[in-house]
Amino acid sequence: MKNKTFIFPEVRIVEASAGSGKTYALAKRYVQLLLNPDLHFEQIPIRNILALTFTNKASFEMKARILHFLKLIALGEISPHEQRNILAPIGVDLKTAQQKAFLIMDSLIHHYNFFQVQTIDKFINALLSGCSFKIGLTANFTIKTNSFEYLEYSLDQLIDKASADKNVLRLFEDFLHHYLYLENRTGWFPKEDIQQIMYTLFKQYNSYGRSFAESSFTTEDLIKFKQAILADIKELKGILPEGTDKRFMVSLEKFLNKHERGFDIDSISDYFAREELPLRKGVEPTPQAVDLWERIRKELKELCEREAYGLFNPYVKIFNETEKIFREISKKDDVLFLEELNKKAGVLFDEDYITVEELYYRLATRFHHYLIDEFQDTSRLQWHNLEKMAEEALSTGGSLFYVGDRKQAIYGFRGGDVDLFDEIKDKFGAYNIQIERLQQNWRSQKNIVEFNNKIFSEDNLRNFILQKQSYDEQKNKKNAVSFSNKDIDDITQIFLTSQQSFQPGNTQGYVRIEFIDNDKKDEREEILREKVIDLIGQLQERFANRDIAILTRSNTQIEVLTNWLLEAGIPVESERTSNIKENALINEILHFLKFLDSPIDNLSFAKFIVGDIFSQATGLSQKEIHNFLFSLRERKSQQRDFYLYTVFRQQYPQVWEQYLDGFFKNVGLYPLYELLISIYHQYDCLRIFKEHQGFFMHFIEIIKQKEADLRDITSFLDYYEKLEGEDLYVRLTDNDAIKILTIHKSKGLEFSAVICPFLVMDMVIGSQGADNKQAYILKQAGQRTDLVRLKKKYNLYSPDLEFLYIQEYKKSFVTELNNIYVALTRAKNELYGFIPKRVRSSFNFANFLFPEDCCELGRQIIYPSKRQAEEHFVPISTAYYHNWIEYLQEEFLDHGQIQNRQQRLRGEVIHFILSFIGNLKGTDKDKVIHGAVEKARKQFLLEDEEGKYEKIIHRLIHLSQFQEFFFIDEGDVFTEQEIINKRGHSKRVDRFIVRAQDVLIVDYKSSAERKADYVAQVQEYMQLLQEMYPRHSIRGFLLFIDQEIAEEVYNDRN
Repeated sequence: MKNKTFIFPEVRIVEASAGSGKTYALAKRYVQLLLNPDLHFEQIPIRNILALTFTNKASFEMKARILHFLKLIALGEISPHEQRNILAPIGVDLKTAQQKAFLIMDSLIHHYNFFQVQTIDKFINALLSGCSFKIGLTANFTIKTNSFEYLEYSLDQLIDKASADKNVLRLFEDFLHHYLYLENRTGWFPKEDIQQIMYTLFKQYNSYGRSFAESSFTTEDLIKFKQAILADIKELKGILPEGTDKRFMVSLEKFLNKHERGFDIDSISDYFAREELPLRKGVEPTPQAVDLWERIRKELKELCEREAYGLFNPYVKIFNETEKIFREISKKDDVLFLEELNKKAGVLFDEDYITVEELYYRLATRFHHYLIDEFQDTSRLQWHNLEKMAEEALSTGGSLFYVGDRKQAIYGFRGGDVDLFDEIKDKFGAYNIQIERLQQNWRSQKNIVEFNNKIFSEDNLRNFILQKQSYDEQKNKKNAVSFSNKDIDDITQIFLTSQQSFQPGNTQGYVRIEFIDNDKKDEREEILREKVIDLIGQLQERFANRDIAILTRSNTQIEVLTNWLLEAGIPVESERTSNIKENALINEILHFLKFLDSPIDNLSFAKFIVGDIFSQATGLSQKEIHNFLFSLRERKSQQRDFYLYTVFRQQYPQVWEQYLDGFFKNVGLYPLYELLISIYHQYDCLRIFKEHQGFFMHFIEIIKQKEADLRDITSFLDYYEKLEGEDLYVRLTDNDAIKILTIHKSKGLEFSAVICPFLVMDMVIGSQGADNKQAYILKQAGQRTDLVRLKKKYNLYSPDLEFLYIQEYKKSFVTELNNIYVALTRAKNELYGFIPKRVRSSFNFANFLFPEDCCELGRQIIYPSKRQAEEHFVPISTAYYHNWIEYLQEEFLDHGQIQNRQQRLRGEVIHFILSFIGNLKGTDKDKVIHGAVEKARKQFLLEDEEGKYEKIIHRLIHLSQFQEFFFIDEGDVFTEQEIINKRGHSKRVDRFIVRAQDVLIVDYKSSAERKADYVAQVQEYMQLLQEMYPRHSIRGFLLFIDQEIAEEVYNDRN
């Protein structure tokens, strides 16, 4: 058999439509590279292959698929189909492949760290770790995700500087002037707007790798320019002839009356967009009026362009200054933020700080083969960081293999650049270019595949665009964007590969598209709500809840749909239901922490004791607690300093003592993580509320991750209040609930039944991202980026801005089509779509995309379930957490046994000295005791007290009842020895002596006030040592130093 797959160097481009098996293609390629017959049989190139994905989930799936293939090959269980797909193309027979696969699996087990299938961010992190000193960080720098907090602090620092630095003060004065008079904003707290824009700019700065350009026009210039235009318009009004259009005159009069000092471009009459003065037929304008009209139109053009490029100027200036402070603080803290990884890595290559050879040296490996997933969403900056390595690999006989689908390019707002897909093909044209198209759909049933083939066919897309343009013409829409034949060709070219064939066994499937033909939003949503709830009821008869998904365009829509389903009693899993801030039990814990942080917070205490956690643990009914709270209304209104917890403590002393007193007294003495574990233990949260265990664990994980930065409850509560995004979501696995997620989050996923309740084409220019929060576009200008505000009004006066607007509109149009393509290709068996007549206040052009003859295909049937895991779940007991407050107290002397500070210090010193005294038999005991006391003097800074402690120790060791523990004829003495119990907890034994037949355990105590607790403690030590020395007799003793008593403890715990 001849290897016909590998002709190196090679660039292989795989165009993988939805459901066509791109993960399979990547795993197959990886396995083929490992089995490459051109290599020596024992040569296993694991360390020379780098596979990059965009998510941890994707890397996990790819690793699992690779290992699955290797296992099947090694065991000879690979199917004939897989043999033809994987082995035959590289010319390897099954027997040889089996032997090689065994060697590969063995190598993977021994060198798993060389199994380089990872996210691009993880790889860049490794790259930066090896070159940290070149970017101004130490080798131990920390990756953090809380960049917003650092930016917020940096902005605060900049604001503080304004009191002493006139330039900074002027910066904020200009901003406020701009904020009030150009943006016409009226909010009292502009700082919040600044913070949000700073964070957005920070992410874009790091996504694109370019700084932001500042416009040369200041806010003051714009205001003066507007005033000059106003003056010209006033002058024009005074010289207009009597035959001027009356409607224009009326609008001009209203405009001038309303705007005396400034104006917004939207308030300018559209008549100014006309080339000539609006006059009645036969009326001739004066030359002066014509000149003034032309001048005003030129001024309006210039104003639009100045405003478009300068509107965000104050924000850019503040960002540039804030970013300088941000860099200083992060360098001081030796931290790097997740968003900065690619930007920082780009500096290494931009400045030629490092060569590819040196990089490989620092990574301790050399890559010959690169595999990249989801290439259509790769940003230019990410590719810039990989390009030189890929080029070096190709120049030395390696390969580049990338997979993607231009039809699924929906992450442009994060910097993803679909043009790279074809540019790289041209750049590396000198190498062996191979293009592979995956046209078989392995996911969906026949009718779903054929439906999508029809919708995204060239004829249907052409007809769709022409219908849209016809509608715009009929409605005489202003600023309507028209598509040329070339534009239409470019769009249909993207979807040429959308035509797929279905898997032979998938001959069924059902599709239904419905139009919601109603103009009013409230009525549309009510109709849609009823239809969605009714549809889910029907689907539940054929599918498990977990197999049904609802796809939306925004988080706002997720919120709406989640409410609909919850109100209807339908189990649902969405970002809202998986958000720990929305979990009632976590909020109860949070209220308890707020009370512990501020005991006078009556509301937080009331919310905790009336909740389920407190009620279930204490046995107090919620009704009783409610009655207790309402009985205090009059007292609260009459008593000035009324603290609810004091009344509760008086009325329920036993409950307070058992469930609250320990936390109340010890808060602040122990770390927050240990405090929360003790709360879980005390209230038995994980056992009583098993179904919420994921939320409890995620909450404590947040605390654990921030432990180094947040050292008390107050700082954590502040952090938690501001926490948002992915960190709040609990990863729920196999939860039997209907999934609601955005189309962006659904990418790469599949579901048996999919509902798309908001199929819309929403082209919003200058507002990128799912929730339309950004009001500008980014225009690359060399090494800098312009922030350009685009709006339809500008198009009337500025051809340049109109050109930009049209470009962005067409990009947005394609992105909207891509979003619909992704949404319609997630379903395996049944697909449902609802098309509202309008999107916001505009007509929804998606109405033209779906021909009536294909709005219902196939029939609804019951599909055999492939889920058999329900019968094979292995119940796992809930995690057990020790009461850490109680546990940590074992490390310290008990306060109850010591009367004052001097006695406590005396006990600690004696304890410390005895820890350095072993077997005194046959030794110079004076020298040993003196040495131990000297160590104590340095440890406790004792002055002129050495003699006192030497006398105490001499007396103790010579007491007849103590001598057998310090003067041992034969045996080994261990002091302050740590022993680990079966739960992994360490116990420190003061002293134990191992003799031939027995083991003596000695525990020192100052007094016998809590004798029962001490006895139990020694008994636990005895049990632990019995397991260590099963053939010895174990004896335990308590030595009470103050009373000079040795008392034997008997192990009767069992």
